[in-house]
Amino acid sequence: MKQESELAMDVAAPELTKQTGLMPCHGCEELTCPIRQALGEADLTTCSNAVTRMSARAGEKLDVAGFAPDTVFRVVNGMLMQEHVSEDGRRHIAAFKTNGDLSWPLPHLKPGDIREFYEAVQPTELCIISVDPIARSAPGSAGLLKALYGAARDEVSRTQSRMFLLARSSAAERLAGFLLDLAERTGQATRRGVELKLGMRRERIADHLGMQPETISRVMSSFKKAEIIRLPRPSLVIIPDLQALSAIASGVS
Repeated sequence: MKQESELAMDVAAPELTKQTGLMPCHGCEELTCPIRQALGEADLTTCSNAVTRMSARAGEKLDVAGFAPDTVFRVVNGMLMQEHVSEDGRRHIAAFKTNGDLSWPLPHLKPGDIREFYEAVQPTELCIISVDPIARSAPGSAGLLKALYGAARDEVSRTQSRMFLLARSSAAERLAGFLLDLAERTGQATRRGVELKLGMRRERIADHLGMQPETISRVMSSFKKAEIIRLPRPSLVIIPDLQALSAIASGVS
């Protein structure tokens, strides 16, 4: 009963708030977005209802079960935590999606299927894209479909790499690989090194890496003692030398 109650709390959690006004692509400066690159301003007018811009405060959740199979999510800025929940209430953090990342919702067709939620780790904006209307009406849709296929292929490759990491790597290698990946995607270069903000709790990182929170803390402390990282505060990691962290992630040292 406790697990069912926890799942019900997820369903009832605050949803992302829809922004009103013109189609979000008009005036948008996200030039790396695959929709804008493939379609351009002219074609965007032919699919004005295909994109919805939404925002979420930290901690808000989105249940993706109600979205159509052709839906694609794109994080404009911020970070979403992708969470999978089984029928018995067990949970797993599948990924952390950040600026520019694309994601496809899992199908939820029958009882017993894994349910999927996105939780905003920090204030986040995203676009929810309905691909079918674009494919039917926009002349430049072939370019969009090609871009989405490439992104999906890259996502499969990252998933395979992560599966190998979890299966074959030590705790230090897993955490080093996680920090390195996040630093490359979201880190800010400073005089002190690459600064990485960790908005998620240690428990969430541990879930994602198949570890215990205590192990995360212990390995973090060992990295700090070895001066691989600096920890001015729990939510801020400074990496003075990315190569040193990369060597640990690769099992070299």
